Amino acid sequence: MTATVVVPTRDRPEALRRCLAAVRAQRHVQLDIVVVDDGSRSSEQVSAVAGEFAARVVRLEGKGPAAARNAGARVVATDRVLLLDDDCVPRAGWAAALVGDVPHLPREVVAGGVERPRSAPVWLRASERLAVSAEREAGFFRTLNLSCGADFLREVPFDETFPGAAGEDRDWCFRAEAAGAVFVREPGAIVVHCAEMGARAFLRQQLRYGRAVDLLRRRGSHVAVPARARRRGLLDGFGDGALVGATMVAGQAVVAVGYLLERWSRRPR
Repeated sequence: MTATVVVPTRDRPEALRRCLAAVRAQRHVQLDIVVVDDGSRSSEQVSAVAGEFAARVVRLEGKGPAAARNAGARVVATDRVLLLDDDCVPRAGWAAALVGDVPHLPREVVAGGVERPRSAPVWLRASERLAVSAEREAGFFRTLNLSCGADFLREVPFDETFPGAAGEDRDWCFRAEAAGAVFVREPGAIVVHCAEMGARAFLRQQLRYGRAVDLLRRRGSHVAVPARARRRGLLDGFGDGALVGATMVAGQAVVAVGYLLERWSRRPR
């Protein structure tokens, strides 16, 4: 079994090192690694980390994760590509579970599971719960842990007009499904999402999500989450602690602000 792991990165060399070390520790799958350096301040540092793990480096100039994944897909030589974020650490058996023993259908898209570190701060716990709820209710897969055919990804690339890490995965899944993709969940392919998430990072993330909703609506790829489902997700969050639930509520308010700001910015002058 062979596959290529594509890892976009920017200015997170230590996170990248943890990620690539866990990739190289995978067994039963022969893995190539493509690191897409999307405008890091120290490209030499990225090259040094990638070199430790025999990873190929592709360079971009800060074009965003959608463009980075597309750039990685263009140089993949294997049939299967595994998309992974640089702040994710795959558990043992991750690659074998995503690739599997049986040949995949050409348009089969496989998503693994995401765990958070045991010591995750409240901001990351709230962020992950919001993301899981949105993923479940809007019917998409996050691309921080995803596998698909390399030819299919080149046929249906990410929309590079999404500038940041928000909305591009929802849009891609919507268009992939329209192109005949078959979506499969593989619970045995686990990554630990080790994002450094403080208050400022959380609020900026939710603001990006709000702005992305407007772009998704204009692209026709937005799937509205029913209010009842959103309330259920927030109530689940309070089961993780009052502070997590309250942070989730605040996050949803910031999403609304981001959406309104984006619409305001497009008003005729």
